Amino acid sequence: MRAIIVLLACVCSVSAFVNTNVARSSIALNSFAGGLPGADGPEPGSKNFDPLKLAEQSPQWVPFFREAEIKHGRIAMLATLGWIAGDFGHIGNVNTASSFTAHNDAVTSGAMVQILIWTSLLEHISIPAVQATMKGERAPGYFGFDPLGFGKDPANFKKLEVNELKNGRLAMLAFGGIATQAALGHTSFPYL
Repeated sequence: MRAIIVLLACVCSVSAFVNTNVARSSIALNSFAGGLPGADGPEPGSKNFDPLKLAEQSPQWVPFFREAEIKHGRIAMLATLGWIAGDFGHIGNVNTASSFTAHNDAVTSGAMVQILIWTSLLEHISIPAVQATMKGERAPGYFGFDPLGFGKDPANFKKLEVNELKNGRLAMLAFGGIATQAALGHTSFPYL
């Protein structure tokens, strides 16, 4: 039964990446990276940062790449915060395990299968949104959820979009660094 659940979860998560044979999006053809915010490089003044030339080789996939980058950045920001907050609770003797050992315990006990199932379900549900992004019907990462009204001023909204991208990129690197340090033996954060 467990093998069937894992197989079903893998099939659902892979179905999010099925080629939909969508024609080139008009968004991707306007300018570099479809004119999406955050195309500049990591150093000040650099433009058109694309070291692997993905935007040139397959411009029709640029909206998908941006959607994936925003999604992974948001998850990485939450994961980094969760790892650090969890380990600070461990230091204060609130938790009994660090984030690294809690992950290993969840893998051993099979609890990660449940996480795989739920994330696969969420990925499957998000397929129509990704397809709408590929057709140019919706901006990548935009779900129309703005309870605080940040999107009312277009100039401020564009600045916040770039901030979210850059913070997401930083969080992806930070989470990778934290997880690598934990795997190398520094099992709780901060590494004192």
